[in-house]
Amino acid sequence: MPLEKENGGQGIRTVQRALDILACFDEKQPQLNLTQISEKIGLAKSTTTRLLATLEQNGYVEKDLSTLKYKLGKQIYYLGHIAGKSIELKTIAKPIMEKLRDETKETINLHTLEGIYRVCIEQALGLNTISHSIKIGVKHPLWAGAGGKALLAFQNEEFIQMVLETAVNPRPQLMDELEEIKTVYFCSSIDEEEIGSSAVSAPIFDINGVVKASLSISGPTSRFSQENITNYQKIVKDAAFLISSKMGYVHQEKVL
Repeated sequence: MPLEKENGGQGIRTVQRALDILACFDEKQPQLNLTQISEKIGLAKSTTTRLLATLEQNGYVEKDLSTLKYKLGKQIYYLGHIAGKSIELKTIAKPIMEKLRDETKETINLHTLEGIYRVCIEQALGLNTISHSIKIGVKHPLWAGAGGKALLAFQNEEFIQMVLETAVNPRPQLMDELEEIKTVYFCSSIDEEEIGSSAVSAPIFDINGVVKASLSISGPTSRFSQENITNYQKIVKDAAFLISSKMGYVHQEKVL
């Protein structure tokens, strides 16, 4: 084997091993010692130590001198931040919205938070003769309609109270509903914002776990039977989580 190819192969193995080290860390094990890392990647401690030293020098891992444990370094956070900013929500959501539209035949809307309102920034119009549509860029309340409630539920208490102060005849059970949304990750609305139209919605999380967007299935109330609503709740939640994962979000199931 030519020396150049041999060195190239060795370089690839070194890069892969370094990536394997970085992949050892997760939310359950944010800090690991040398033994744990070497066992996870199946390498001798001597080799693992050399790789860790290089990663540490470049800011990809940090070593706690009091515990001798390693954790991911600031350079990883910086790269993650850059990657997160480069991800375009509409670009990611569009094909998923179109697939959801084709499956349900109803209109699919993508809402984002704008001040104390929500704004539709993307829409896949329904395929039925009679479909529900809203104008792109127009402000809608957060306290009424599934798309608004899916956003509002995940905001802080001070923000929620500020929004409710602007509400016109808010539903008495709204606060209880917002609490439930944070557990089930979906919600619905029947003739709530507009008589004759209904919707089912789910929150979209960004890489930091923050909700600033929601995904909705909307259409005439006459087609939103309880059976359809139950089905839509599941598929809109799955679609919203898929968008969230492509935005860099890692969902952690809640332990009840």
